[in-house]
Amino acid sequence: MRIKQKTLPELLPMLSIRGLARTPTSFKRFFASTPEETFIYGKLRDALQPSALKVTDISGGCGSMFAIDVTSSRFKGLTTVKQHRLVNEVLKEDIKKWHGLQLNTKAE
Repeated sequence: MRIKQKTLPELLPMLSIRGLARTPTSFKRFFASTPEETFIYGKLRDALQPSALKVTDISGGCGSMFAIDVTSSRFKGLTTVKQHRLVNEVLKEDIKKWHGLQLNTKAE
């Protein structure tokens, strides 16, 4: 049995499912697309004034687990634990409803 090679138009849906893996960095700096992602993005944007922020629903779309990458000058001089506590404080009420959170913070 031979496996058929896919053409680019056939691959486009797969590329979008895989997310931003092949997207240029300039497009990754600020990212949120689902209503939940947009809501979380807005809360973090307002509280932390980040230079880079990415919020991704990694639960398959049900809104129960998120991956958040945030770079902010508000983190300068803080340990990673304190950076995470700051984000957790902003999202305290929302986190109670989630199954999990992957958090990556970076000081600018």
